[in-house]
Amino acid sequence: MHRISCITGGVLLGVALAAQAGGDDWQPLRKAAQAGRQQPLSGTYLHQMSGALETFQIYRGIVDNQLTERRESLDGLPREILRQGNDITYFAPDARALTAARVSAMRLFPTVLPDNVDSLAASYTLKRLGSDRVARHDCDWFQLKPNDGLRYNQRFCLDSVTGMPLKAVMLLPRSNEVAEQYTFTDVDLVPPKDRAVYKPHYKLSYTQRGGAQAPSGTVVPPVASPVDVSGLPAGFKLLRAVERTMPSGDKARHLMYTDGLVMLSLFVEPQSGDPRPDRATVVQGALSMASHNVDNLQLTLVGDLPEQSLISMLRSLKVSMK
Repeated sequence: MHRISCITGGVLLGVALAAQAGGDDWQPLRKAAQAGRQQPLSGTYLHQMSGALETFQIYRGIVDNQLTERRESLDGLPREILRQGNDITYFAPDARALTAARVSAMRLFPTVLPDNVDSLAASYTLKRLGSDRVARHDCDWFQLKPNDGLRYNQRFCLDSVTGMPLKAVMLLPRSNEVAEQYTFTDVDLVPPKDRAVYKPHYKLSYTQRGGAQAPSGTVVPPVASPVDVSGLPAGFKLLRAVERTMPSGDKARHLMYTDGLVMLSLFVEPQSGDPRPDRATVVQGALSMASHNVDNLQLTLVGDLPEQSLISMLRSLKVSMK
């Protein structure tokens, strides 16, 4: 009996330890989320998408008691992005390059994970893949695989010491082909010594208050929406709802959702003219757009999802105007 009790106690202890260890599975990503936003650094990284390749230089540190970050494109259209706290200012020599700067700011690598990493468990399964080396730093690979097969597989190589994301890859859900990726080619994880690196070179600018990458995945307060929407995949929460004027001149309801990694915009507008066939296209890199007609409404989805996934989601939605 004593032996059985010992065995039973050992099994229960093992289960308890396993449960405790399982509860810490997400800790490396929590550390990476913080490092991706706050870790001081100087470095150069590559952004690859749709066959195009761009290079950016980035500096981050504390200036006048405020987290400050400046990045500059080294090829393509000349542009700079300055982040001070939660505000972003775009700098460029002309209007076209300024628009490109705003597009570049949609994903501010290495800020690739949400503040509330635990929210991702509703939509993704986490797996550790192994070790690697990026930009002369040892790192560990982690994969977030979507539970529904609609979203991209996401892989991150995290610095073994600081947790800083050194490489981020978005893979197609079925083929695992690369849709978009970021990777440091050189990085020093200490603050820049010369404060001049934070000074922009261009005079044309646009400031977006509170415009730093949304802490998607954080606890989102209830948002009053003028549209009833159901049928979105698990994990997506409404961030905000506004009215916008579309290029056609029609008014549309714009609802913005996030699952912590993916930003998704749903545009709802009255259908004008004959119904158009469903359509989907890749906009840029991992960003796609799709449209669908239902119940005299024109629905358009834009987000970091494969185009066929967007069409599938649109056909599953139930939408009604209040």
